[in-house]
Amino acid sequence: MRQNGGSGDDELFRSLYTRHYARTLRFFRKVFRVSTADAQELAQDVFVRLYRAIGEYRGDSEWALLETIARNVGYNYVRARTTIKRGAVRAESLDERDSEKEPAAVQTDPVDRLIEAERLTRLREAIAALPKGQRHCLRLWLHDASYEEIAQALRISIEAVRSRVRDAKRSLRARLGDEGVLPED
Repeated sequence: MRQNGGSGDDELFRSLYTRHYARTLRFFRKVFRVSTADAQELAQDVFVRLYRAIGEYRGDSEWALLETIARNVGYNYVRARTTIKRGAVRAESLDERDSEKEPAAVQTDPVDRLIEAERLTRLREAIAALPKGQRHCLRLWLHDASYEEIAQALRISIEAVRSRVRDAKRSLRARLGDEGVLPED
């Protein structure tokens, strides 16, 4: 990766910084729910990374590039805050295994929770964009209603239900990719 190549790169960087700094702050506040001070620190890290790589920037999709950098910076921030540092285990915690307490519920990694929340948001948006008939059939199907129950509830044939659910799943896969977002039949 080459370093900043000259005054043209500096002007491009200043332009990107001026146009997108406030949006980057809002991104961190909204997506990662951090304080203003933390958002400013994270945004600064984003623009430092951008400055280092500005020579490789081709000039398209400004926000997409910055959002990708910001998401990676945010994930690193979350990982760093939740990682147990070496040597940070308290001595008394070793004796707690003999206590009468119930084992703590397994907690998921905050990064995994963020990814899952983002995936569910994309799925909800994609379902909302489906035609009304497909959307109703799919929602009932996702709530474990049988094709027969859906047909009775919507007053349509079972074949229409099968067709609408199949078409809805096909549309969602085309829009979201095959991420395993829907359960199998």
